[in-house]
Amino acid sequence: MAMTYVGGVAPIVTTYGPGNLHHMAYSVSASVSGLIDVMGFIPTSNEGVSHFVLGFSYAYAGYAFYWDGAGDASFRIGNSTQTNVVGNSWANATGVPGNGEIILGLNVASTAKAAQDRGDGPSKTIAYRIPDDLN
Repeated sequence: MAMTYVGGVAPIVTTYGPGNLHHMAYSVSASVSGLIDVMGFIPTSNEGVSHFVLGFSYAYAGYAFYWDGAGDASFRIGNSTQTNVVGNSWANATGVPGNGEIILGLNVASTAKAAQDRGDGPSKTIAYRIPDDLN
């Protein structure tokens, strides 16, 4: 799958029903000193469709996310029409582990155990809820 976060293009996640979108930013290299791996989630009680954009910082090389909601979740990159299913746990996440390719079913459970959990809300993680009308 094409490189993400190039030219400011980020994944857009579409979810159905209430749940939590979890997002983690992590260093995939021990050479990045002082960088703390962080994770958090954004809850939604929306019974319908919700959209989120996953932000990024160039300080981190790896990103992963998953949906634990009542319904399905999918993602696309920017304005692409290609969609893919979002993972449902840190052991089966969707991620970009530093090589630029999106991997479905990425196991980042051990990384998540060591990451700083910042809790819920957009100020706690690099993900934001966006308006329903994306046109």
